[in-house]
Amino acid sequence: MTLDEIKEKIRGLHLGDAKQLDAIFTTEKRLLIEAPAGYGKTKTMVSKIAYMLASGSIPYPKRLLALTFSVNAAMKIKKDVTHQIPLILEGVKTDYTISEKILVSNYHGFARRLLKRSGYKLHPALINIDELKIIDDSKATYLLSNVNGLSYTSASILEKFNEEVKKINGTYIQNNLAAYNQVLINDFLSRGLLTYNGILTLAAKLLTDFEVVREFYRRLYTTVLVDEFQDTNVLSYLLLYYLIGANTQVILMGDDLQRIYGFIGAVPNLLTKAATQFGLTKISLDQNYRFKDNKQMLSLDQNIRRNAEQPRDPQITENATVDFNSYPDHATESAAIVDKCKYLISTDPDSHVAILVKQRGPNVVTIMGTFQAAGVPYFYGLFSDEDPKYVEFNRECLYEFFEQIKLKDQVTKKLLAAITVKLKAKYDITDPLYSSLFQLLAILFEKVFTDFSYLSNQEKKDLLIETLEGNGLKQYVEFINATVILTTVHGSKGLEWPYVILPDMEEQSFPNYYGLCGGCPYNNTCNLTVTDANEHKYLEELSVFYVAVTRARKQVYFTSSNTAINYKGEVVNRNISCLLKIKGIQILSSS
Repeated sequence: MTLDEIKEKIRGLHLGDAKQLDAIFTTEKRLLIEAPAGYGKTKTMVSKIAYMLASGSIPYPKRLLALTFSVNAAMKIKKDVTHQIPLILEGVKTDYTISEKILVSNYHGFARRLLKRSGYKLHPALINIDELKIIDDSKATYLLSNVNGLSYTSASILEKFNEEVKKINGTYIQNNLAAYNQVLINDFLSRGLLTYNGILTLAAKLLTDFEVVREFYRRLYTTVLVDEFQDTNVLSYLLLYYLIGANTQVILMGDDLQRIYGFIGAVPNLLTKAATQFGLTKISLDQNYRFKDNKQMLSLDQNIRRNAEQPRDPQITENATVDFNSYPDHATESAAIVDKCKYLISTDPDSHVAILVKQRGPNVVTIMGTFQAAGVPYFYGLFSDEDPKYVEFNRECLYEFFEQIKLKDQVTKKLLAAITVKLKAKYDITDPLYSSLFQLLAILFEKVFTDFSYLSNQEKKDLLIETLEGNGLKQYVEFINATVILTTVHGSKGLEWPYVILPDMEEQSFPNYYGLCGGCPYNNTCNLTVTDANEHKYLEELSVFYVAVTRARKQVYFTSSNTAINYKGEVVNRNISCLLKIKGIQILSSS
């Protein structure tokens, strides 16, 4: 098959989508591809890589490095690339396999690979990085209790650094990176310990301090592609910065409006900053395929984006009507949500309904109680990245994995079953949280031998280590065999369901006090005017709202309550959320 024939085949696959084809066939070496949810990003990425391979843009023995934020996202990319590129290039004679030309990983996984290979230059313990125990460095008191002989000064350095990473304080990180790494090298590695942040900081140090290592990886990975780039935190960006040389081809794909991990360090306006720093040419995908046959959802998606582009004067051509119902109180609202779920499931039996909440609280407790009283089963997914019990469970899973893999260095069903037995002896599996976590763990273990059966033993080990190390069990919520899933908006990032219900769309809930409502001068009506004082917080909340809306493949429904119980236990009136009053949204019906 000739290159022209491959191009024609790709054009057919993309149905003449001009922007997608521009991104695939452009000769620009450095690209920023803006790709909102449902706009064909993954398909474009796969075809882009296939065309680069066919056109010789990644000559032997050079490779393409594809990075992303989470392990699960990396595995999805790897699966798509492995299975789809050979179909696109069918008939093309090659002297390589896809896995030989492309490495797909998350940031921490790639950093581990660097340290495992060359980390001995920093400390000999890094050769066996998989055997190091990951310690939480967010609290000095915890560090002092769990690291024998650690000084208070060293514990404080780690705690403060962790805190400033979450605050995205680049100046502090730059000025204190050496001190943080020195504590790890002097006090942690010799004790068989490491921190999660330390995997990235030590990898960055390796690339900074040793030119021969840095240049080796720059020459090997001549193309660097990053998916979901907006979720990149300051330490991941640091690693990326040292990987990209003057001649590196760069492809960054993402959507600033889907950046909702600011609370754990995702850098704001990162796409714009990176475009300037790396000299990127921007191509924006402009066809929404997810909602192409749903005018209402298509308009809603577009109008939220128009509000983000020009917060003070969004350019709206046509209002989007939304399915919204308001109820007297949370009990009535919860009953209506249960009825809506039952109706959707009865009319579309193979579908799933996700109820996405901004945060846990009394309102969510009422929803759960109503489901239980009605005898409608649901999956409990109300755990966050920083929930202590959730984090601790991931850590225990990782510990048991290391204990079992020491006995026999082979990932088998028997080994994973032994881990489950050990863990069930430690936890109350009747507790809704732990019951859900064991379900997610079972899905992860099952997928090791189904979806990821093609991985080598080392790759399976890496998958398990990186998932648990990064507290990644929640990424498997989308595979839960439940018709109703109750989870947070942040927990739903990267996942999709046919139907989504967004409850509590009232002031002090969505957004909440810490989002926009605290001290807001517009709380009498919640008709928000965007100003210099509130624009940053408004855009943060609008991003969360957009991610919540775009988790739906078919339809999203909104509900609210006219009254609520405040922190004093008093019944108070509540306005409809200002997010449902932005320009371009029109309420379809209310009761």
